[in-house]
Amino acid sequence: MRPLVVLPEDRPCAPCAPALPPARPKGYCRPLPPARRRPPSVLWRRIRLALLFIAVALVGSSGAYVWFRTDWPAQAQIAAQEFLGEAGASVELRLAEVNLRGRVHTPLEMLAEAVAVERGDPILSLDLDTLRRRVEAIGWVKQATVWRQLPDTLHIEIVEREPFARWQIDGHIYLIDETGRVLEDGDRPDFADRLLLVGAGASDKAQDLLDMLQIDPVLAARVVHATRVRGRRWDIAFDNGVIVRLPEENPEQAWVRLIALEQSHGLLRRDLEMVDLRQDDRLIVRLSPEAEPPPPVVTPAKKTGKRT
Repeated sequence: MRPLVVLPEDRPCAPCAPALPPARPKGYCRPLPPARRRPPSVLWRRIRLALLFIAVALVGSSGAYVWFRTDWPAQAQIAAQEFLGEAGASVELRLAEVNLRGRVHTPLEMLAEAVAVERGDPILSLDLDTLRRRVEAIGWVKQATVWRQLPDTLHIEIVEREPFARWQIDGHIYLIDETGRVLEDGDRPDFADRLLLVGAGASDKAQDLLDMLQIDPVLAARVVHATRVRGRRWDIAFDNGVIVRLPEENPEQAWVRLIALEQSHGLLRRDLEMVDLRQDDRLIVRLSPEAEPPPPVVTPAKKTGKRT
């Protein structure tokens, strides 16, 4: 048999030879895996959650008691404002400009009195929440947003209420919106075309009156003023001088009845002074003094028969 000959180039070199694991010492044994911890029982987990919940509730209630029963929040706010004011003054962050947006009818004098800031005031010491509340206290202002833009600008944006009618009471005229809120004292010429409401309680029922009149906008355009009688019902005055008396209960039904009478018979185009709709089963009218009296009714004379 021919012996196996290993050539030099076929011998594995040391770097390429596979590394064999070191021989284990005598008496070696493989280490055991770590023991797995037994998970806690469901009861113990519930007890821990309950204790955690009780602790959080105690801390929260204690904090709420301190917050509401002491003046610590107010003192902290005052201290923060003083600190910010001093810091703003030290770095020369002072108010130089007030930017106002959204104003249409609100007088500038009212806004200037409500804002009450001056050029040169420390901008960081301004109480924006208090300033917003003062602006929203103006009758015209429905909503106000106030913010500062460093280094020197204060922004005020307002949303105004819509003027609905003029309210006359005790010799004074006030401009009100549809909810009855007083916007301004006085009769401004630019709102002379607004509906005039007269009497105590008329402003509180302004929205109900508006909803009733809008059933027929054409007829509503002819209304000049509405008087609240004893705080219970309405007397509606039209542009031709006719007064329509509405009932205390269900005035909308009487208004619909008036619309039907106007469309079918032209009731409001006649020479009338008053139309009373307070009773459902009858219609009472009063002629105007200038109306022509109705022609006299002539009854024909009876012919006498011949005697026989």
